[in-house]
Amino acid sequence: MRKIIIVYGGESNESDISKKTAQSIFENIDRSQFLPHLINYSSINFDEYDQDCFFFIAIHGKGGEDGEIQEILESRKFVFSGSGSAATKKCWNKKISKRLMEENQIPTPKFIVCSNEIDLQNEFILSEKKFFIKPATNGSSFGVTKVEDKANINKAISEALSYSEEVIIEKAFSGPEYTVSVLGSDILPPLEIIPYGNEFYNFSAKYSSNETKKIMVTDPQIRGELSEIAYKAFHAHGCSSWARIDIVSEDDNFSVLEINTVPGFTEKSLFPFSAKLAGIDYKELITRIIEN
Repeated sequence: MRKIIIVYGGESNESDISKKTAQSIFENIDRSQFLPHLINYSSINFDEYDQDCFFFIAIHGKGGEDGEIQEILESRKFVFSGSGSAATKKCWNKKISKRLMEENQIPTPKFIVCSNEIDLQNEFILSEKKFFIKPATNGSSFGVTKVEDKANINKAISEALSYSEEVIIEKAFSGPEYTVSVLGSDILPPLEIIPYGNEFYNFSAKYSSNETKKIMVTDPQIRGELSEIAYKAFHAHGCSSWARIDIVSEDDNFSVLEINTVPGFTEKSLFPFSAKLAGIDYKELITRIIEN
């Protein structure tokens, strides 16, 4: 029976969420096929494992989505879940990711990058009305601020800089927000995300609120467009196995926000929810990720 090493935690500010993901995988994995072990990334000793082990990466954020653990596992020729180190690095750094999308004609909201306060007479600032200001490298909406009053831009930049050395200032789209999950060569049903009582899908809406709605997109044209743009973004970054692509909209135009290479993965998370709509229960989904 194959050993599955479920790695979670580490020093990321998402370590608590990571632990919930890992525990959920541990409790629901098919024990007729796999022998699961839980280990915190902060205390792992890779010398204790052999080539027969499979590493299920459940580390959200730093350590798990920035290519760090993937590089270690690749150097030791261990098999692991998700994308390789090169792809995860591209997805983790939003500056690199967005420029890659521009090069591949994948729509993404207009943006600029800064590493300190910005002149409010900047051409981009003058040309747009609303912005999202976010760390260039981080996850789970930490340090993200929606700005409608331009006088608050530099305050939001300062907040984002506490999480990352560079900051993305991005046009805020006003239409519905979507997410599309990719599992191997399959596109799972796209979802529309409707946060309750929040201006956007922030940390609270993701992890605290029971009122956030996740609705399967039924319009065939919208489903088709979302699936196409998500799959193109997935492959442009060199992703493999599984990932979740977040997409915004405005006036029937779709734009990719980011790619999550280790998305939330409790039974209530977006990826498993979408899989369930496709007829894949949680246990089977864990198996398919391992087999991919």
